[in-house]
Amino acid sequence: MRRSGPTAGPPRAAGIARAFLLLAVATMVTVPGTSAGAATSAAPLPTSPCGSGGVTAADEELAARLDPLLTMKMHGYIDGYRVSCARTVVGTVRSRGLPREAAVIAITTAIIESGVRNINREVDHDSLGVFQQRLAWGSAAQRLDVAWATGAFLDKMLRKYPDGSWRTAPVGDVCQRVQVSKFPERYQPQAGDAGKIVSALWPASGLTRAQVIARAKTWKPGTAQRVPYSQTKTYGGYRTDGSGYASMALRLGAPGPVSTGLVSAVHSRPIPISELRPGDLVIRATGPAAARQVIIFDKWADTRHRSYWAYQQRRGYGTDHRRLTHGLSPGAGFLAYRPLNVR
Repeated sequence: MRRSGPTAGPPRAAGIARAFLLLAVATMVTVPGTSAGAATSAAPLPTSPCGSGGVTAADEELAARLDPLLTMKMHGYIDGYRVSCARTVVGTVRSRGLPREAAVIAITTAIIESGVRNINREVDHDSLGVFQQRLAWGSAAQRLDVAWATGAFLDKMLRKYPDGSWRTAPVGDVCQRVQVSKFPERYQPQAGDAGKIVSALWPASGLTRAQVIARAKTWKPGTAQRVPYSQTKTYGGYRTDGSGYASMALRLGAPGPVSTGLVSAVHSRPIPISELRPGDLVIRATGPAAARQVIIFDKWADTRHRSYWAYQQRRGYGTDHRRLTHGLSPGAGFLAYRPLNVR
């Protein structure tokens, strides 16, 4: 006797069913800011609040200021709710006593995994929350508690990178090693925007200008004990080139960003050179590496602002304090910048 298969229904009904299936597939889109590789419907994903304070007017205002600065995945999508989520992540990092670089890593991960949203529906397997952590991370309630989820993320990062080694690794590499995504290449491109978000949320209660100058003096400029110049060696964990020296004076993460990093919106903002104040920077970040320079402004040398005193890790010499005119005449590529972590 011939075994009959599952009842398929009339041919016309099967054709209609196939048509509906194709329509459903055609309307599936990847919503910006969803978990890496997860396809979801165009309908907004359900989310939970990211903190007890909810979305504030300050969050909405900050989102409006941030959006024009963002150039990658979050451009056009940052809003007050996402800022409130980022605020909770950044606040948790600060409460742990970790530097802002840790917050940049966490926000970079959140951008890719959830678009910085506390997603409360399991879209990608059993993933939940701002980091789309799976069940092995903790209970649903824990993963939807943004402060708890951030703490768990940081705990794993510190385990994977003992002795602070995460601070010298590329941001995308750290994100991948903690998160273990199928798409590791997606993290690093978001690090710049993550830095801008973190800088906007990290209070500028950093160093005073006097402290920057005092730290610059610790490398004994212009003396026999000065630190020799090198792009490969370190002193106190910081590179002994110009950008490393400035990073030390500004107490940025060792070994310090390079000159192109110092001029990015993560660490500074451009200012007119006439507005230079102690602790500000004069930087030439273009051209070949041998032509780039980073200078720490000390004070004007004369009332007409024709020259100034500055600290610099000078090629062929080392730490120096000398009178300069770099940037006062146009065309040489020297521009003035105000560090974000100096008050």
